[in-house]
Parts: sequence; structure tokens; C-alpha cells
Amino acid sequence: MFRAASNRSSQTELDAPPSPHLRWLRWCLVIFLFSFVFDYKAPDLNFDSEETGGSIFQFAFLGLALASAGMAILIGWRYLLVRPGTYLILFWWGFLAFLIAVAFLQGNEPGRILRLLVTPLLLGLGLSTTHIAACAGMRPSEAVRWFLIAAVASVLWTLAFGILGTGVALEEVRMQILSPAIRFLFAWVGCSLLLRRNFSWWTVFVLAVPMIPTVLSVTRSLAFPIMASAMGASACLILGLMWRLYTASHPMKKFGPIAIAGVAGLAAIILVGLALPDVTERWSDRLFHNSGDGATTEDLSALMRKAEAKSMVDILAKEPMTFLYGRGLGASYYWDESFFPELFQVYPEDRHQFAEDIYTAGHSIWTYTLFSSGIIGILTTLGMFFAVMVYSLRSAWVNSQTVMGRWAWDAHLLFLPFVAMLCTLSESITRNPFDERMTGVIFGFMAALPQFFFNRAYYLRHREQEAALTPQLILREEDLPTNWENTFPERVG
Repeated sequence: MFRAASNRSSQTELDAPPSPHLRWLRWCLVIFLFSFVFDYKAPDLNFDSEETGGSIFQFAFLGLALASAGMAILIGWRYLLVRPGTYLILFWWGFLAFLIAVAFLQGNEPGRILRLLVTPLLLGLGLSTTHIAACAGMRPSEAVRWFLIAAVASVLWTLAFGILGTGVALEEVRMQILSPAIRFLFAWVGCSLLLRRNFSWWTVFVLAVPMIPTVLSVTRSLAFPIMASAMGASACLILGLMWRLYTASHPMKKFGPIAIAGVAGLAAIILVGLALPDVTERWSDRLFHNSGDGATTEDLSALMRKAEAKSMVDILAKEPMTFLYGRGLGASYYWDESFFPELFQVYPEDRHQFAEDIYTAGHSIWTYTLFSSGIIGILTTLGMFFAVMVYSLRSAWVNSQTVMGRWAWDAHLLFLPFVAMLCTLSESITRNPFDERMTGVIFGFMAALPQFFFNRAYYLRHREQEAALTPQLILREEDLPTNWENTFPERVG
């Protein structure tokens, strides 16, 4: 209780007083973060699905996101001009305008365009809404707390719906139980374990939440964000030591928390393996026998991704200029038929899944980005990732140069956007995170998170400059009255 009160007191000294608008903007951000927590994918949605709309619930989720973000922009539109976040906002909304223009000029079906535009749109709205809340005086720790609750709820809901609501047996579930919030939770855990000043038992709980669906889904690619979180947080710890955000003894204090988290994670894996022996067998097959028992020349997942990528390149090659700007969102592609003989060896009765026309966002963010928006899209998407990472490190550095910023109890959050982007990038080769709507919500939040700390650094510098310019009254003791100790008794002793 004392620590919580102390934290609140120190936060008052670190951040500028909140704006009167914050009471409304706070709820706008919270509602937006929770708008797609209970999102889902229809279990019977195929690659060649002709349906481009969603259920009434998904339209409600989208309406909730649009209403909350729209209200935030209406109330705090002036905050959108605050630098440096305004550059990122203009950059992304400009790219959205480009995506829409290319898609419609290519003559793609509007329904499919809008369906694939939802995630980039949510990213822009999340970026704008979070930026406005930051500039209105919301504390970064409070904002991250709401993100954490929304992310945990999303993972638990997706796990429950994938097992109970899709009709797929537990022994066969895979992507149905994976929330896009998983990679962001791994990023938070890495920062909390290595960069947080005081260990919190909540870290162990948050680690267990994404680990359960990771083990049950038998998804190898999730090893990438786990490793990226560890490596990214370690690199940030080195930078923090160089910038004197942490003392030299800080790394020594982390061996205990890391050991606790490691033991807890290993125990969770063992318990799942004992309770569900089939999961262990599926992992063995996935890791060591994923070539259809020798029926294919290479890993099945790699084979499918190559079939998809080759068709996209072939379609673009028919009009070489489209390599520059792409075929637009909603354009159709297929799996190259040269890979079918091997794939049919493994799926002889499932040929319907190899559709002639596919409209989804594909298995890799980079192949589909090249296909839909060309080299311009590749450079813009990469630019967004690296801009957020640079902003994160820059905000950490400018706070390290202030008197009080380097001692903030929530200094580990300075590096969270950097680690989160690294985790998302690490998985992007094998998955397309922008195929999931919740990714847009959380990505936009992470992209705006550095603005909280830029605001803090500006406020602290302003206070330091004012203190330096304030005239100081210096009195000599001989000029004071003889009984001056009795005049100012509270200043004596």
C-alpha cells in the first residue's frame, strides 16, 4: 500500500498535470482497446470464401472502435499536432490513402477492399487515439495497464472460443486459439523481467497466459517472438546501463526473476504434456516429421508459402509496373500449381482447400505487402516498424538526460515499443499479423506509446529550465536578525 502511494506521488512529480479533457479521452482509449478483444474468425471461412462481410457482432466491434476513436479525435484534435508523434500519424494516414487509391484504381471489389482495410484502419485510429490521450496527460503506466488487461482478455477469449466455439477437437486446434495479442504479451514479459526495477508476481501470470495456447497450438513460429523478446530486452538493458537509467547492480538482481519465470514456464509445458499426451506427439511430428512422412521434399509449411509467393510474383510480372505499387487490397491470387503434386501426396482428399482464387492477406506480411502495395508498401511498412523502434529508443535517451526521468519507476516501459516491434517483425516471415484485426488496435497503441515519454521529458526539461532561471535570494547570516532561529523555527535543525 505504501509503495502504491509512493508511486502515485512520484508520478505527480514526473508528468505534467492532466488536461480537463482527459476524463473523457481516457474512456475513449479504454473502449477502443477493448473494441476487438472478443473478435473471432468464422470457423468455416475458406481461402476462396465469397463472403466479404462479418457477423453482426463484428460490425458492432468495428462500430465501437470507430465511435470511440472518432470521439477522441473530435475532443482532442488539437493534440494531433504535437510532435514528434504527429509525423508518424501523417505518415500512416498518407499510406492508407495510397492503399485505398491503388485498390480502387485496380478495380478490386469494394467489399474485399474494405475487409482487408480494417486492420490498417484500426492501426491508424489506435495511433491517433493513444497519441491524443498521451498529450492530454494520461500516465504511461495507466495506459499500459489497460493494454495489458485487454491483451490478456483477448488471449483467454480466443483460447476459449477456439476450443468451445469452433467445433474443432482439442487435439487438432492450431491457429483457432492464437490471439494476435500473444506476441505483445511476450514483449511485455521480456521488459518486465529484465528492465523492471522491482519484480512483480504478475509477470509470471502474464507469461503463463500466452504460453498455454502456444503449447496447445503446436505453432513453431511463436518461438521467434519469445527469442526476440529476450534478445531485445537484453539489448535495451545494455543501453539503459550506458545511459545510466539503471545502476550497475541491476542485472545481478534479475537472475532470481528470470529463474522463477523459467521454472514456471517449464512447469506449465510439462503439466500440459502430462495432461494431454497427444500434444507432445504433435510437437514431435511438427518439429521432426513435417514433410508428410517423407512424401514431400521439404517442410510442408515452407512448401505452402512458396506456392503462395510464386503465384503473387507471377501475377505482378504480367504488369511489371505493379511491382512498384502492387495490385491493391482485395486482389485475388492462387497457389502455384507446380507445387500441387507434392501437396496432394499429403492432402489427397482436401484438394478443395487449394482454391483457384484467394482473397486473404496471405501467410507472410512481406509477400502480401509486395503483392498488394508493391515496393512502396514494403518500404512504408518497414519504415513504420523502424520509426516506432527509433522513437522508443529516442524517448529513453531523452528521459535519461533529465534529472528525474532516469529514476522513474516505470522506466522499463520506455523500451516496450522497441521490443514489441521486434517481436512482431520476428514472426512476420511466417505469418501475416495484419491479417488479424486486434493487431491493428495493439500495434497502433504501441506506435504511440513513446509520445507519453517524449511529453514527460519535455515537461521535466521545462521545469529544470524554469528552476534555473528563477532568481534565488541569498542572505548572509550577519544580515539576519539576532533571533532569526525563532522567526523560522521549522527551517532549523
